Amino acid sequence: MKILIKNATVLDMVLDNPNIQKKDILIEKNIISKIEDRILDDVDKVIDAKNMIVMPGLVNTHTHLAMSIFRGYKNDSKLVDWLQNAIFPVEERLKPDDIYWNSYLSCIEMIKSGTTTFNDMYFRMDKTIEAAERSGLRGIIAWSVTDDSIKDKLERTREYFKKYSTEKDSKIKIYVSAHAPHTCNPETLKKCVDLAKELNTGIHIHLPETLKENEIIEEKYAQSGIEYLSDSDVFDVPVVLVHGTYIKNSDIDILKHIKGGISHTPRSNCKFSSNICNITKLHDANINVGIGTDGIETSSTMDMFEEMKVAAYLQKINTQEKSRMSAYEILKMATIEGAKVLGLDNEIGTIEVGKKADIICINRNKTHLYPENDICSNLVYSANGADVDTVIVDGKILMKNRRLIDINEKEVKKKVAKIVKRLL
Repeated sequence: MKILIKNATVLDMVLDNPNIQKKDILIEKNIISKIEDRILDDVDKVIDAKNMIVMPGLVNTHTHLAMSIFRGYKNDSKLVDWLQNAIFPVEERLKPDDIYWNSYLSCIEMIKSGTTTFNDMYFRMDKTIEAAERSGLRGIIAWSVTDDSIKDKLERTREYFKKYSTEKDSKIKIYVSAHAPHTCNPETLKKCVDLAKELNTGIHIHLPETLKENEIIEEKYAQSGIEYLSDSDVFDVPVVLVHGTYIKNSDIDILKHIKGGISHTPRSNCKFSSNICNITKLHDANINVGIGTDGIETSSTMDMFEEMKVAAYLQKINTQEKSRMSAYEILKMATIEGAKVLGLDNEIGTIEVGKKADIICINRNKTHLYPENDICSNLVYSANGADVDTVIVDGKILMKNRRLIDINEKEVKKKVAKIVKRLL
C-alpha cells in the first residue's frame, strides 16, 4: 500500500526550533519513504492536505483506558475518599468484556483527537490489548502490580511480552508496572525490576501525586519516592515516572541519569489540587518529559490538545515568566519527547524518512485558528481534538475527513452505556 499526502504544511518536529515547510509525503507500507516538494509516484491512495497542518501523531505517555466509564463520576471528592468509596467498589465488579469496551471507547476518543500512541497500566490488560489492536493504535501495555495484587500479573506480563516481542512490526509493546512507591514494598519492587531486566523492557510507575501520598512514602521509608525507587534499583531499567509533582532538588541529581523520563499529567494534578510538576527545572537538567492524560476519570477527556494548553499555562504560573515553555517546547513534549520517554523515538515522534507513518492532519481552516500568526502557538493555545481531520497509524488510515474507518462508534457507545447502567 502506497499513500501520498500532498500539498501539506508539514511541522516535522525534528529540530530544536519549528521547521514548517510545504511538502508532499509518501508512505510505503508502514514507513515514511519520501518527503519532497512534489512527489509523482503511482500510489494507491491520495490525501489532499491543502489547508492542513501535518505533524507526527500525539504520544500520550500515561493512561488508564478502561476507566472511561468513570467520566464525571463523583468528581468533586478528595482523592483517597474518591478512590476508596467511588472507584474501587466498582472496579471490583468489572468483567473482562467491560475492560474491552471501556478501553475501546478511550481508543476511539484518542483517534478522534489525534493521539496515535499511548502508554497504559491497569488490570485485565489482555482486553485492553484486544481493544488497541481492534482500533489500530500503537500502545505500551502493563499489568499494574501492588503488594495486594501481584498474583499472576508478573506471569501475565511475561506471557504477553514473549508473544509480542516475537511479532514483527507489532504495534503493542509490553512493560512491567509497579503501581506506586506507597503501594509496592521493597520485595514487590524487586520482583518487578527483576522481571523487567529478564525481559529487557521498562517499568511504568506512578510517583506520588498528592501531598498525602508523598507524606505516606516519607513516613514509611524516610525517603522521597525517587530515593526509594533508586535504592530499589528501579532506575537500572528504562522507566516512565508518572506525575512528578513532588520532586525535590536532590531528586533531580538522581533523575539526570535515568533512561526514560517523566509523564506530566497537568489536568489530573489540577483536578486533585495536588501540585505543579516543575518541567522547566527537569528540562534544565536534560530530563525527558512527556505529556499524559491519565485516565478519563481524572482528566475528563483523552484530548491531548487540552492537556497541552494546561501544561503550558501551569509552567507560566509556576515560573512567573511568560517566556518560559514556548508552544513548540510543549508540542515536542506531546510528540518526540514523549516518544523518548517511552523509548520509541527511533520509530515515531517526528516526520522523517525511515520513521513509522504515525501522522495526523489538522484542519487549519477554522475560525478559532485564524489568523495564523504562529502555527505552533495556534496548535497549543487554540486548537482542540475536533480539529484533527485525518489520522494514520503505522501506515493505515484510521480516520479521514473526521470519519472513522472500520470502527463502529455507535456500537461501542451502546456497549459502554449498558456497562454504566449495570455498575453506576
